[in-house]
Amino acid sequence: MVNPAERLAELDGVLAEELLARGLLGELPEAYRLVPLPLDEPEVAQKALLWGQEAPNPEGWPLVYALFLEGRPLRLLLPEREIPLEAPRAA
Repeated sequence: MVNPAERLAELDGVLAEELLARGLLGELPEAYRLVPLPLDEPEVAQKALLWGQEAPNPEGWPLVYALFLEGRPLRLLLPEREIPLEAPRAA
């Protein structure tokens, strides 16, 4: 059985590497709370959503949702826009 907290930490690391490799770190808000959402891991995604909604956020930092599929980041959902991250598909 997958430990949701460990899986979310793992996905956070995958996303950080991807954003660094693509030079996209500057696209994120100065301060934010990341909510990784693995679309094919419902239990883990549910825990992430609950954390995003219920965890104290006294700073009022915006939530940034990162959608994953098969452990790969697909898209970032920022407060005012989306950033696609999926790799281009071969023709």
